[in-house]
Amino acid sequence: MGPTGAGKTTFVDCAVGSPDAGAGHDLVSCTKEIRAVRCPHPDGERNIVLVDTPGFDDTFMSDTQVLRNIAEWLKATYKQKVLLSGLLYFHRILDNRVAGTPLRNLNMFKELCGKDNFKNVVLVTTMWDEVLEDVGLQREEELQNEFWKVMTRLGSTTRRFHLTKESAWEIIGAISVSIPEERRPLLIQQEMVDEYKPLHKTSSGKTVLRSISYVFSGFKRFFGRSKKDIKRNKNRRGKHRLSRWPSSSIASHISRSSGVTTDESVLTGNTDTSGSTGAPSEHDYRVTLEGLITILMHAHNMSEFVRTHSLTEAIASSLSIAQALEVIASA
Repeated sequence: MGPTGAGKTTFVDCAVGSPDAGAGHDLVSCTKEIRAVRCPHPDGERNIVLVDTPGFDDTFMSDTQVLRNIAEWLKATYKQKVLLSGLLYFHRILDNRVAGTPLRNLNMFKELCGKDNFKNVVLVTTMWDEVLEDVGLQREEELQNEFWKVMTRLGSTTRRFHLTKESAWEIIGAISVSIPEERRPLLIQQEMVDEYKPLHKTSSGKTVLRSISYVFSGFKRFFGRSKKDIKRNKNRRGKHRLSRWPSSSIASHISRSSGVTTDESVLTGNTDTSGSTGAPSEHDYRVTLEGLITILMHAHNMSEFVRTHSLTEAIASSLSIAQALEVIASA
């Protein structure tokens, strides 16, 4: 598991001896579904099944859809008495800080596994060939001493992946493959199967809902402040004139409230707010429309997550209208 572009599919392909067979080389997701690949272990005595999963920042699916797909797969295998021997979590050493999407992925992974399974986790860093050695070492040290500290204290190990079959199997070998009777279910498997919890009431499900809630609260604060600005401007000029909405404020609210960095938000725009007493420009309208679409998409994900059918239909209609307006505005 891990973010899009972290090297999950490349790792699987290298391990089975088919490098680049299904890997992507940009930030577009190459794994849209869960992919299980059986391959012989180098010791010649057993087979290993590697399971490739989409990232929670998937290009074509929302976090809720990705989590639901992974959860349903884990639920089905657990009911069949099939348990995982271990988990590999992939992280690009290229990332100069763990925030936004990488941090959201890591938090989701931790809640999905549960602390009791951290000893069966290998934290894998990738793309060492694309970073200077001293820079990579500094980032690796930060990961181990801060973001992965709790997991390593509870038994997780760390490894580097060097894009070779030998490196892939060295990492797989770091997992202690116990006999089936000694393997433990993941936390999400226990919650959904043993405790009969719906997905949105599991620990990982609550993490998704919290991230959506933070986004909503950020937008609420922004639009509340914008409304006050408009009212003050109206009183000052004696007529209703919309002030230019600072698009950078939207992005900064998203960044602070949802853990999504500014450059990952769809709500980026001109940060120059000089001359903000005039009517909104075409750019401002587009930024505001993008903000509305983002709100509706998050609302749609939440309604799907808790399976409120009538609300999902209502939001989907509004989203379709907003997206149609976006197309017209871009024409």
